[in-house]
Amino acid sequence: MAKAPALKPKAPAPAPKPQVAAAPTAPPVEEEVVEEEAAGDAGEGVEGVDTGEGEEPGVGMVNLTDVDDSGKFVAVPRGTYECEVSNLTYETSSKGNLMWSWELTVIQEGEYTNRKFFYHTTFNEGGLPRVKRALARIVTDSGYEKELLVTAFNPETVAMEGRLIGARCKVRVDTKMYEGSMRNNVKDVLPPGETSFMQS
Repeated sequence: MAKAPALKPKAPAPAPKPQVAAAPTAPPVEEEVVEEEAAGDAGEGVEGVDTGEGEEPGVGMVNLTDVDDSGKFVAVPRGTYECEVSNLTYETSSKGNLMWSWELTVIQEGEYTNRKFFYHTTFNEGGLPRVKRALARIVTDSGYEKELLVTAFNPETVAMEGRLIGARCKVRVDTKMYEGSMRNNVKDVLPPGETSFMQS
């Protein structure tokens, strides 16, 4: 009788591979999105509007007396203020006229020191008398403004040279409604010391 074939021992089952825990997935990083508020053209083409820009309190000091809760500067009272020309630029108005844009800063001591007004004089036929009056009434230490009254000059060059910066004058301001808030409007530029300070 034939013998049954011997059974081969079964090969041991392969050991299970160790399970490697998957590295925890880091939560997605949320990028902070900062929205930039578009700057408006405050006061562009408006005669003498005080935008309230450019005023810097002393280091470490904050003065909120001229700021209302809407973030707008409060207009100064109607009156006449001692000022100096703190900047002069050569620009094009919203109507396409070449002009000087004057930045006039209050220099008299008091509540409104360092407040700024803006005044525009255009170089077209209707605006030239206004340019002449402004030059006739401001006063520099060098007398440069008087030279401009009797000689031809390039308005852009004069603005770039900055020789009128620091000129002294008085500014008569009124108040007017502009873009929903009360602003200052420069009515006239006067010689320094011509009239005493007064509010009306």
